[in-house]
Amino acid sequence: WERSFTFAMNIILAMPGLILVLLFAALVPGSFTILYVAIALILWVEFYRVVRNRTLSLIHSPQVEASVLYGFGSWYVFKRHIWPHCRQDVFTLCCFGAGNTILALASLGFLHVGLKPPEAELGLMMVELFRYYQVAPWVLAQPLITLFVLVLGFHLLASGEKS
Repeated sequence: WERSFTFAMNIILAMPGLILVLLFAALVPGSFTILYVAIALILWVEFYRVVRNRTLSLIHSPQVEASVLYGFGSWYVFKRHIWPHCRQDVFTLCCFGAGNTILALASLGFLHVGLKPPEAELGLMMVELFRYYQVAPWVLAQPLITLFVLVLGFHLLASGEKS
């Protein structure tokens, strides 16, 4: 399993992420589910690399080896020894991933590839409101500020988590 996941990770890392998302978006235009699946295909690589490296170092620790020798199951070893050490890293990756997902969806909407009206989408809102910039610039500022606050909020949430 590890070799196949590592091979899949290397394939995804060799391809630019936005191109992969654009490919999925072109196959099924306007599908919310397909966009999230494509973005998840790109983001899982970061989770896999961090959790794998952290877990490999923890598996050979004396505590884990003692739990295995005492006959505790893999769920107990995960819950007691691995998850407490990986929790903060996974939470941080989740926050950054949420911010990157919002930016990716806004970028796709800005390129007219993302969600289609009547779905609310920040990138598409910016494109549609750009023609009113000379008359009412505050109208264009609303989706920009919303995008900024959302991404900044997730990044601040990631840096503020203490266990």
